[in-house]
Amino acid sequence: MTKFYPYNIRHLPLDAIINLEPDKEPCFYVFWWNNIPLGHFWAEGELLRLPYYKFRGMAMEAVTPALLHYTGGNLSADGLQELLSSGNRDELRQIIDRSFSFRPNSAEDGLSVVICTRNRPEPLSKCINALMASSDRKFELIVVDNAPDDDRTREIVSSFPGVRYIREDRKGLDIARNTGAKFATHSIIAYSDDDVTVDRDWIRNIKTCFNDPMTMAVTGLVLPAELRTYSQYAFERHWGFNRGYLPLVFDHLYFRNHVDYGVPVWDIGAGANMAFRKEAFELVGYFDERLDVGASGCSGDSEFWYRLLAEGWNCRYFPNAVVYHHHRASARDLKKQIFNYMRGQVSSLMVQYENYGHEGNLFRVREGLKQYYKDRIRRFLRGSRSERMNTIMTEIRGCISGWQFYQKHQHQKREDQVRLPACLSEEAVVNEDTLVSVIIPCYNQGRFLRQAIHSALTQTYKKVELIVVDDGSSDDIRTICEEYDLINYVRVERVGLSAARNIGVMHSRGSYVLFLDADDVLYPNAIELNLFYFRTYKWAVFVSGGHDRIDTEGNLLQQTASIQKIGDNYKALLQGNYIGMQGTVLYRRELFFAFHFDPKLKACEDYDLNLRISRHYSSVSHTNKIAGYRLHDSNMSKDRGMMYDMAIKVLQRQQPALQRPDEKNDYQLGLLYWKNYYQTEKQTMPEHETD
Repeated sequence: MTKFYPYNIRHLPLDAIINLEPDKEPCFYVFWWNNIPLGHFWAEGELLRLPYYKFRGMAMEAVTPALLHYTGGNLSADGLQELLSSGNRDELRQIIDRSFSFRPNSAEDGLSVVICTRNRPEPLSKCINALMASSDRKFELIVVDNAPDDDRTREIVSSFPGVRYIREDRKGLDIARNTGAKFATHSIIAYSDDDVTVDRDWIRNIKTCFNDPMTMAVTGLVLPAELRTYSQYAFERHWGFNRGYLPLVFDHLYFRNHVDYGVPVWDIGAGANMAFRKEAFELVGYFDERLDVGASGCSGDSEFWYRLLAEGWNCRYFPNAVVYHHHRASARDLKKQIFNYMRGQVSSLMVQYENYGHEGNLFRVREGLKQYYKDRIRRFLRGSRSERMNTIMTEIRGCISGWQFYQKHQHQKREDQVRLPACLSEEAVVNEDTLVSVIIPCYNQGRFLRQAIHSALTQTYKKVELIVVDDGSSDDIRTICEEYDLINYVRVERVGLSAARNIGVMHSRGSYVLFLDADDVLYPNAIELNLFYFRTYKWAVFVSGGHDRIDTEGNLLQQTASIQKIGDNYKALLQGNYIGMQGTVLYRRELFFAFHFDPKLKACEDYDLNLRISRHYSSVSHTNKIAGYRLHDSNMSKDRGMMYDMAIKVLQRQQPALQRPDEKNDYQLGLLYWKNYYQTEKQTMPEHETD
């Protein structure tokens, strides 16, 4: 092995490229425009002997993609190259300042920063000092001390006024992350590590990333803090956290394009530099505590991103949010880290398959990784200098260990406790300013959409906002929505009915929410009637009414029986779904701080939601007809076998929580009801029609 020489790390302004010449020693250059990173360049080996003009040319190539992005096409690649090589610094500054398209978005007022640590008080002190020097000081800092051996961390934290110290005695990084999330008080929760130094603008830049309601997670650029050992260099070269200098959005389309072969969610970023909306933990649950340090090794962050993408949300990579990571300095620590990476990756792939049944995760474990290592071993045998057999074998052992870990711990599935919003214990408020949000998810139902929109916009109650979530339709839903004023049109890429409804909630502003399918209609007084019941029964968290069946032309086919139920309706829902149509239900929006439609269900997701809510809260059902359920050839409820399977699956989810004998009896009645309903034509209760 040739002798390793430490690398200098030089952070330079963009115009320094004009006079850049090779150093005598290896160097890692990072180029910036003001506080925006534009690219990096490795100067090593033969490159140190290049003529200065070729050396500068390679540096120019490193920054050109980011400059082209930020200048918004105002400069061509050739124009940039000419400008950078001109030597005129003043002209360079003027032209780039004039054409730079990046403008920071408005920022959130507050943010919670969580640092998880264990027995590393000295690095933690440096980490906290860097945060205290932030340009934006509107944040709270929570240090989670994970199963410490002594009180050194507590003592360090106590020397920083205002920093919250939380001791978590259960060992595990994801356990500590979850603890931090539960103690956080702000709507955005950012995570970094104790071996990280954050850039002074990190807080400010993280805050600017959440203006889009679809964004649930943000990651940023991770640069090396030092490259003084070969292990640090090797990690940055081959396993580093740097995801480039261009902003990226990972959305459900990205997910769908990769799901058959295993979505490479590790490309999204690193746990050393990530942030989430607090709602993300209510939407998809908390970090899986079987993963990461203290358990399988790592990948708790990427498995969490997988859930967000699978359920229709976006993850954003924003390179302007910069941190500096101290890589493992010794060969022993690097080897352990690589082993844990692959152990965690295989474990997380199996957890992802467990959660969603996506076969691509199994394909990547059984076929993808096998082929990957075959190719690397071939390159090693052919003399590739970039491959080392001991590294390959360490990774393979990690993969095997990850498989074994999952087989041993697969029964320990994540169980997320519902955290009930305190505001739901207060009475419902309805006054002249009350806004109601009507959310219409639509997938290829353009032929009916105008009638649904019209029925929502012509309500006798006028303070209504309308949100249409176009779930990847092939018909032109956008054009239909543009025919109306003040419709909030949201386009997503085929996330499914549950996720589309959840996304609609994130775009809503009303105190109450109603979900109307695009092929159904509301009667003119639907919202006014349901609000009347909220005024009367202020303790209710949702109100439902009756409905009729209509044909494709909107003509009445038959009237259905409606049932009045007031109070604790959990037992009634265990016995069967008395809420015949989802479009008749008006919810208090605060419910969706804790409850959401489950995208993993193909049908009956409304039954599942109402069961979970009713276990904790009371509701009202009245007999007034307020909506029309349209029967047509593509109704999902026509597949009676599938509907029966889903209804039973939803009901069985309640079984572990049943304690009282009467609840267990109601559960058995429910199983019998669904069997009788879907296996015979006899209908003893209103049909579960909404899905």
